[in-house]
Amino acid sequence: MALDCGTAFAKYLLCFFNFIFFAAGGLVLALSIWLAVDNTSFLLLTRVSDNESLQHFNQPSVMEHGAYVLIVAGGLVFLIGFLGCCGAAMESRALLTMYGLMIIIIFILEVTGGALAAVYKAEAKEELQNFLKHTLKRYYSTQDQANSVTVAWNALMAELKCCGVNNYTDFQQAIMWQANKSSETLVPRACCVLEGDPIKFRPLDPNCPSSPDQDNSYYLTGCYGRLMQWVENHINLLMGIGIGVGVSELLSMALAFCVCSSLGHKMQ
Repeated sequence: MALDCGTAFAKYLLCFFNFIFFAAGGLVLALSIWLAVDNTSFLLLTRVSDNESLQHFNQPSVMEHGAYVLIVAGGLVFLIGFLGCCGAAMESRALLTMYGLMIIIIFILEVTGGALAAVYKAEAKEELQNFLKHTLKRYYSTQDQANSVTVAWNALMAELKCCGVNNYTDFQQAIMWQANKSSETLVPRACCVLEGDPIKFRPLDPNCPSSPDQDNSYYLTGCYGRLMQWVENHINLLMGIGIGVGVSELLSMALAFCVCSSLGHKMQ
C-alpha cells in the first residue's frame, strides 16, 4: 500500500529539509577536518589574500581550536541531516526514529537551559561574569601571540566598544598578556577608539595603548555591562530566533513521526 498524499508530502519535505543540513554539515565537517590535519595550506591562502580582517585568524592555534569546534558542530549537523534525509528517502523507521529522538533530546536541552537561565537569572549572570574573567585571566594574549580566546576577546571589545570585563584593570590579571606585551602598553588596541573597519584594530590615536583616556579609548567601559545591554536591546530578536528554532524542531519531529506511523501501517 502506497503512502497517502499527505504523508508522501511530509516525506519529501522532511527529505528536502534535511538534505540541506546533510550537505552543509558534510561540507563544514570536511573543511574542518582538512583544517585540523593540514592548516599549513590554509595559512598560505590567508597570507596570499589581501583581506586584512582574515589575517587575524591565521594563527595556527586559532585555526586548530576553531577546527575542533567546527568538527563537533559539523558532525552533529551532518548526522542529524543524514538520519532525517536518508530515513525519509529510504522509508526507514529505524533512522527516522533515531532522528526524532535526537531532535527531542536537543529540544529538551534547549528548553531546560532556557528555563534554568530564567529561574536562576542572577546566578547565570554571575557565572557569565566569572567565565569572562577566567578566559581573560588565563588565555588572553597579545595580538602577535593570538589564540582563539584572544581573537574572540578582541572582536568583542572592538564591536561592543568596551575594555576588559569591568574595565581596563582586568588586564593586570591577564597572565599571558602581561608576559608578552611591551612595558609601556596599558590596554590592548581593541580597547581604543578605532578607525575604519573595527576588526582591523587601528587606534584613532596611536598613543592610546600606552596612554588611554576617555577621549581615545573605552578603558573604563566593561564588556560585561555592554554585553548585558546588548542582550536587553535585542531580547525580542533573540526570543524570536529561539521560538523559530523551537517551532522548526517540533515540526521536524512531527513530520518524522508522521512518516514513521504511516510506514508502520504500510507494513501491516
